[in-house]
Amino acid sequence: MRRLAFAAALLAVAAIGFHSFISASLAAAWQGKPATFAERFAPVLPSMEKH
Repeated sequence: MRRLAFAAALLAVAAIGFHSFISASLAAAWQGKPATFAERFAPVLPSMEKH
């Protein structure tokens, strides 16, 4: 009986964590704007110019 209670509690904590992770990911994707080409590749461009 103790093992069943522990498993149920563990499942509940995992479900809450999974739900919050998915919600945070969706919120970040919804609010974020897509990066432009210059913003995305700006750190790489100076090193490419040297070659």
